[in-house]
Amino acid sequence: MQKNSGFTIMELMTVIGIIAIMAGIIMPNVISWLPNYRLRSGAEEIQSTLQLARLSAIKQNKGATVTFDTANHTFLASIGGQTIKQGRLPSGIAIDSVTSPDAKVEFDSRGLANDSTGSIQVSNHSGTTKVISVNIVGNARIQ
Repeated sequence: MQKNSGFTIMELMTVIGIIAIMAGIIMPNVISWLPNYRLRSGAEEIQSTLQLARLSAIKQNKGATVTFDTANHTFLASIGGQTIKQGRLPSGIAIDSVTSPDAKVEFDSRGLANDSTGSIQVSNHSGTTKVISVNIVGNARIQ
């Protein structure tokens, strides 16, 4: 006796049909969710860069600077002229404004913000915004 194992063509077509229907229902939701995900991701990337600069300033006992380029939507963290991290925001995300002087945030060797408290506003193309604020003690927070 021979045992036939496997799937019939009807079973395969049924599964493919179910997957196609589910994809048709899910895709519009994923497409509308993606810009907000990218915005949150970009804001978290800026916040983590600010935290890295602050902690590196404390660790190396030197001042650190995070500079923002609003035209190219990039940022650069450095200590003593040496780059420790640079980045670009995800596609469709823009740095709208930086309210600290000279579009940069500076930390002293103790991790305190050097008169550069302020905020960085980022937005996506649908108009949703996130604000990363830095207080005098150097903490960065997303609002």
